[in-house]
Amino acid sequence: MNDENKIVIILAVLLGLFVLAWLVSAIRQAKERFTQARQERERKDTAKRRYVSSRLKEYVLERDDATCQICGISKRLLDNYMDGLGDYLLLEIDHITPVASGGRGDDPDNLQVLCWRCNRKKSGSKTNREVAADIDYGIRYLKKRRWPR
Repeated sequence: MNDENKIVIILAVLLGLFVLAWLVSAIRQAKERFTQARQERERKDTAKRRYVSSRLKEYVLERDDATCQICGISKRLLDNYMDGLGDYLLLEIDHITPVASGGRGDDPDNLQVLCWRCNRKKSGSKTNREVAADIDYGIRYLKKRRWPR
């Protein structure tokens, strides 16, 4: 084999390696673009499912009588104790089935009123029953507590 043939073979191998490296890079970039597009779609879908309109929030607050569905504290109870005190109660709308588990924010049957303490304790991983068994505050706790006579 003469020197010219060796040079041609070396150039062909180098060209093949260059094309292979370019293909690997192009595939990697395509995967990254695909992954980013999928993550963006999932983020938008999650945001849509998580969103609760103000009208729906008002409906759920009225339906649940502005009462925490776990501990039982309510605006009405606090207002009966002292007029205007209920305005300081921080109530939140909670997804019964978390969005991450397929729950939706536009379904009133998947929404409930919780006070801020119960909502933090629930934190998307516990059920109402689990939180209720764990709390040491609220109306329902006081009702089930045994008082000395």
